[in-house]
Amino acid sequence: MTRLALLLAAGIPLVVVGHAAARANEAGAPVPARYDVSVRVQPDARRLELSGTVQLPAVDTTRAQIVFRLNPRISDFRVDWTEPGKHTGNAITLQLLSTDSVTTKWAVRPAKAIPPNTPVALHFSAIGSGDFAQLYYVGPEVAFGSAWGAEWYPVLQGDRDRCVGTLNVTVPPGWSVVTGGARRSTETEERAGTFRVAVDDPTYFTFLAGPYITVRHGGAVPLSAHLLTQRDNMPNWLDGTERMLEVLVAEFGPYAFDSLAVVEVPRDIAQRAGFNAFSAQGVLALNHRAFGVPDTKLLLEWLGHELSHQWYPHIVQFDTPPGYFMEEAMAEYGGLRIVETIGGPEAATRLRRTGYEYDPIYSALAYFRLVGAGVDAPIGNLEPRESSRNLAYTKGALVLDMLSRELGPDTMRRVLNDISRRHGLRRVPWPTFLEEIERGAGRDLNWFYEQWFHRTGAPDFALTWKQEGDQLLGRITQPAPFYRANLSAEARGPGSAEKATHVVTIDGTSVDFAMHVPFRVTRVELDPAYEILRWTPEYRAAADSVRSVASGK
Repeated sequence: MTRLALLLAAGIPLVVVGHAAARANEAGAPVPARYDVSVRVQPDARRLELSGTVQLPAVDTTRAQIVFRLNPRISDFRVDWTEPGKHTGNAITLQLLSTDSVTTKWAVRPAKAIPPNTPVALHFSAIGSGDFAQLYYVGPEVAFGSAWGAEWYPVLQGDRDRCVGTLNVTVPPGWSVVTGGARRSTETEERAGTFRVAVDDPTYFTFLAGPYITVRHGGAVPLSAHLLTQRDNMPNWLDGTERMLEVLVAEFGPYAFDSLAVVEVPRDIAQRAGFNAFSAQGVLALNHRAFGVPDTKLLLEWLGHELSHQWYPHIVQFDTPPGYFMEEAMAEYGGLRIVETIGGPEAATRLRRTGYEYDPIYSALAYFRLVGAGVDAPIGNLEPRESSRNLAYTKGALVLDMLSRELGPDTMRRVLNDISRRHGLRRVPWPTFLEEIERGAGRDLNWFYEQWFHRTGAPDFALTWKQEGDQLLGRITQPAPFYRANLSAEARGPGSAEKATHVVTIDGTSVDFAMHVPFRVTRVELDPAYEILRWTPEYRAAADSVRSVASGK
């Protein structure tokens, strides 16, 4: 029986494809702005020409100005009225408010303020250079832009910065375009280089264009790979990706978009644009090395993380503050679930301890090295800086894994499925997310949240033991501040089959326990699968080593 059949037999909800399922959950969310954007990509000239309209819903306040954000790579910005219209005699001026290396801010100011309950529509145009920016580049190899990184079109300042609408991209014949939107262009138009899509779910517009070869793969979520060179391993590669999606659907809830496109970008170009991979709604852009692996088991954590971003933040996005980078923690949690489900429990233990061996970046070891470098903060209220992102990747994901074990995996899946259903396509305050988990679990979790989300550091448990006949007597101790945890104590004998395990709950300075052991005990290991983030002698040594290097000793 296939994994898909097993999931169906178990009654686990699977993929529901289509925008209606996602949009049905946005009651109470701000009405998004509507953009209709047209882009002409000129790869050899390293140039974009863009124009379009933006329609703003009526609001119950007076509008004295409308502020847009643009990346400095975009110049010649122009705006004019579409509504209320020039005939009103209300002239507008465009003023540069601020500029830096990342963002320019522009104010559109009418001579007379726009009255309440008046819809507004503006026409705009601009020119984009080919220079690199975050998730942006235009050149003869490929071209791409995603306002999840750089605002390549004028993005509204405020809570309506994500939008719906249409995106029309024109490229040279022989090139194709991937956007994640719902296809509206005909095959004839696309052969001539015009690609039109509708974007029905609020997002930041994204496009990738290049001389792509497309490989399609059926399944509950239709998959496609857009490649710069022919690759014979694609059927197996896409089949492995489908298995990862099945795990995430079971964990997080139905996939909300029509399909998933995976797009190749040359690694040197990707890295100069600030990524090895990035996720937009219905699209993953991956550096070219990801497509060359013989088996997607080599990518379980790395690709699993990127696939998880289709849920976090593209279905559930956390309000900030205090939820900075916690979508990254959720994505890495999804990668861990994939490693454990497909790679097995031993692979998951290795990931927790030192990292998944094919991309050993995020783990307890990585977290304690950060601590040794003087980097630590409560993960429930991180500051917007890169060190915070690393804490979310490491401690954040491990804490979510511990929360899943505290609740039980089935309860955690049910709660996360319900959050996706009830809060999909809306910003969710991080405290609300934690309250939803507590409510869904039907348990008081304040103790867990306090010690794991609102403290720095981790517990430091110590074990002593002795054997008296067929009884093993043990004691677990910890220094303050005390942590509450369920710890496995595993006794081993000289024979490979001689093993006994006892679960001990500690909630203070120490706890004593006794377990029956009908063999001579040679060693006792605490938490052998490393299910609780905690100090060990190895991590002390790693942190001290980093600390010594930082101090110059």
